[in-house]
This record gives sequence, C-alpha cells and structure tokens, in this order.
Amino acid sequence: MFLPNTRALAVVCWIMCVRITVSQASVPAPVLNFASSVNESNIVLNTLLVVSCYAPRGAPYPLTLSVGRLESPSQTPETTEPWVTSQVVNYASSVDFNIPAIAKYEGKIVCWYQSTRTELKNSYSEFSNTVPLVVSALPPPTVSLHPSVFLVGGNYTVYCDSTAGPVTNFTLSLYYRILPVTPGTNWTFAGSVFLTDGNRIYSRYTNAVVQIEFVCTMGMLYNGKVLHSLQSKIEQAIPEELPVRLWEQNRGESCLGDLDVKIRGMWEPVCQQEVNASVAIATANVVCRELGCGHVLVWRILENNRHFSGKIGGFRCSGKEEKTRDCPMNENESCKNRGSLYIVCSDALPPPKLSVMTYGPVPKLYGYIVFRKNGVILRDQYSKPGTSASITQSYEVAGEYDCVYRLYSSKIQLVSQPSNTVFIYIYNPPDPVPIVAGVLTTVIGIAILTYICIYRTATQEVQGNEFPAHSQDPATNAENPYPTVHIPQQP
Repeated sequence: MFLPNTRALAVVCWIMCVRITVSQASVPAPVLNFASSVNESNIVLNTLLVVSCYAPRGAPYPLTLSVGRLESPSQTPETTEPWVTSQVVNYASSVDFNIPAIAKYEGKIVCWYQSTRTELKNSYSEFSNTVPLVVSALPPPTVSLHPSVFLVGGNYTVYCDSTAGPVTNFTLSLYYRILPVTPGTNWTFAGSVFLTDGNRIYSRYTNAVVQIEFVCTMGMLYNGKVLHSLQSKIEQAIPEELPVRLWEQNRGESCLGDLDVKIRGMWEPVCQQEVNASVAIATANVVCRELGCGHVLVWRILENNRHFSGKIGGFRCSGKEEKTRDCPMNENESCKNRGSLYIVCSDALPPPKLSVMTYGPVPKLYGYIVFRKNGVILRDQYSKPGTSASITQSYEVAGEYDCVYRLYSSKIQLVSQPSNTVFIYIYNPPDPVPIVAGVLTTVIGIAILTYICIYRTATQEVQGNEFPAHSQDPATNAENPYPTVHIPQQP
C-alpha cells in the first residue's frame, strides 16, 4: 500500500508544479495609459502628467505596481529601476502615478507588478505597453497691466511673465495691436528679451489715450529641441473715464443706492473697504455732486451679494475733487467680508412744498407723502415717481398743515425735512340784520342831531339880530365888545 500512495503523491506534486509553471507563464501583463486626455504630440514642459497602471484579474495578488522607463530591448522588470512604486494591492484595480514632464522622465514609460507571494519562483510580471512622454511645448506666458485700471491721459506698465517654472535661457516676446480690431489686423512686434535670469519683461506707456491690446509668447532650446509656447491670453489696456452711478435692485439708477463704476463698458460694483467717517462722507459728497444729486444725507457700507470683479477696491476722496475719478482708489482687492458703499443724496429726499390744493416739487422716487395737521399724521399716501398727492378735509379744517416725504427703500427708511407750513382758519361773518339795524339807528341819530344842532340854532340866531348890535352893559355902563342875545325874563 505504501507504493501506490507514493505514486499518488508524486502525481499530485507533478500536477502542482505544472500548474505553477503554467500560471507563471500565463500571468497577464498590466496596462498603462494616461489617466486623462493628453495630446501626446503637445506635452507642455513642467506640467504634471498622471499615468494609470491597471493590474488585471489573473494577477497573483497581493502585489505592488511600479513605473519606469524602457531604455533597451533587453531590459527586464528585475533590472529596471522604478521611478515610483505603489503600496500593496489586493485586488484588480488601477493605480495612478504623477510624472512631471521634464527631461529626466522623457522617453518610453512602462509599468509592471511584483507579487508578494513567497511560493512563486518568479514574482515579476512582463512590461506593460509603452506610453511616450516627449516634452514638445511651453506653457503660454501671462500678460498683466499695472495699474489694471487707469484714467485717460494716465500711465501704465504692461508685463509679460513666464509660467514655465524654474527654467533659464529663454526668450519672451511682446506684441500689440490698436483697438478696435478690424478683419485682417495682425499683431505688431513690440520687442523681445533673452533672459538668463528672471522671468519677466515689461514696457511702459505714458499719457495713454489709445486703446491697445497685448499678447506675448515664449521660446527656448530645451533638451536638444526648440520649444515654443502658444500666445498668452489677450490683455486690453483701455483708458477709462470711470463714470459712477447709484443703483439699487428693483429701483434702478437714481440719487440713492450702491455705488457702481463703469469699467470696460460694464457697470461694476465698487468693493468698498471699511474707512473712517470723514473719508466716507467726503467720498459720498463727491459722488452726489458728480451725479447732480445735491449733498450726502446718509452713507453705509452694507453687505452685498453682487459679484465683485475686484478691479475697483474703493475710493478715498478728500471732498475737494470734482469727480470720483480724481480720487485715490484701491485696486485688485479681495472683496471677501466687504460690501458696497450705499449712499443717499439729498435730492433723493427733497423737502416737499405744501399748498392748499397739492404739493411740489414732485418726487422722483417711490415713497409716501405724509400729511400732518398740528404735528399729527393725517394720512400716508403712496406716491409713484412724478405724481402728486392731495387730501381733502371736510370737517375741523382749521389748523396748521405741513407734509413730509418718506422714502420707500429696501435698505434704509428715511424722512425728508418738513415742507412749508400752511395755516388754515375759518372766518365766520356776523349776522347782517343787527348790522343793518345798527346802521339805520346811527343814520337816524345823526339826522336828529343835525336837525337840533344846526337847523334850530340857525333860526334863533336870525331872531336875535333884530336888537341893536352895540349896547351897553347896564352893570358897567360900558360897551360890550361881544354881541349878546337878550332874552326877556318872564314875570
């Protein structure tokens, strides 16, 4: 019985050895490709490429994956120095590797795996397919302006910067063309500089009145070949007038609202930082004066969910400027945790003028006309822009009337100065019958007095004149110089 068992054991061992040999011979190779879409004929210097190595289902897990370069046909995974090796992988999956696009890693890239199982005679797989990595282009440089916003007649500098990373011995070239661009307009070469140190060239412009746009390119000799970049993005240098407006949602442009400035033909909100009160009031007064809206009544820095471009970071006026464009301004500021400058000018709340029938001037905004009598509110009447309002009093009319204009705003509730005051009183004329009776009584009385005092006295004077005009006073026996009337005494 021992012999048959020995033969059976030998057969089992032979089968196992055959299976191991066959499995090692049929171990599938991994698959290598770029993890994302890559133009293999236009690989940019110093970019980070991602290659993905896939270990198939039939691989002897657990295992590790490695990436390297294939340099000769006789090369094997055992003799290849890996650039990077993954951690242990226990099931079929892909592992990504980051490979920088530099001269050191140019060539044919391959990957392979090595099993961690100790019973295998050969733990290495074959090489994967090859993926070519050849640097053939440079990243486009960038063009920028400083300041990014400048006035008509102002000065600015245009910069061209390399984005290729830590490289030397390259050339930057600057080009321009006048705006507006017509079909067939080509770029004009402004100049180039060969740089052995540094990564920037620049050109200054003064008394700017012409609209210009710029691009730049980069070129260099690298690893035995000439590399060129694409053109940079276009940067436009446009002298600005920087008009401003006050604008509020659902109200539009008026003498109150958030401060906006027009840049590149577009209205942009001003990202205003916190400033002291004197600077804010001075800035708001310049804005109101420039817009013909009187003087500032109220200013606030309010939170705003509008999109800030960051080109204008806020004005810092002294109050003497004619326009906000003449004020110092911030630029390229982060608008995080900042808001817009909200301004209410005096013309947004003009004091109304009250008359018995209506009021004026007519407000230019939505709001309420508040009628008051003796300081007590009679009525709030909603008023659309350009319309008037009136009230009618049919009882208890007498009193002191005025009105105010209360602004309808989603952010600030304000009330204007009171209008002029109108006094209304009731005149009650007296009863005409007593007046007529009194007049008649007076006339009759005057007539009687006239008769007594004038007519009768005149009659008596005529009768007295029949006696001698010159007589002697019997008491003195002398002439009386004054005529007298002698009335005989009754016995």
